[in-house]
Amino acid sequence: MIVDASALIASFGDQSVARTLRGADLAAPDLLVPETLHAFWKTARAGGRAPDRALVLALLDQIRIVPSRAHAARAAELAEQVDHPVYDCLYLALAESEADVLMTADAAFAHKLRSRALRRRIHLVTI
Repeated sequence: MIVDASALIASFGDQSVARTLRGADLAAPDLLVPETLHAFWKTARAGGRAPDRALVLALLDQIRIVPSRAHAARAAELAEQVDHPVYDCLYLALAESEADVLMTADAAFAHKLRSRALRRRIHLVTI
């Protein structure tokens, strides 16, 4: 299963998402690392409660990280097709390449794919 930063972040606050990810064979483009760390840094900076950095890094270590460059061209094509940022489409391009499903908590992205053939490549987790 391909996991994006929104789903990974959701797993820290939602046990059902955490259970889904636990034990799964997870992969993500290398973008996952800075996106996840940035989100938790931003949360802490705003005075929110962020998980312990060591815990986040330990979870990231359990995910197979794939170089983004190999999927950049397809991600750019997908971004144009669905009118959505390339960042998110990079995860989708990886899911497509690996004939796998992208787990995301990004409802707007999932909604854009709902009426397209790519909808079978996305699994929306609700938080």
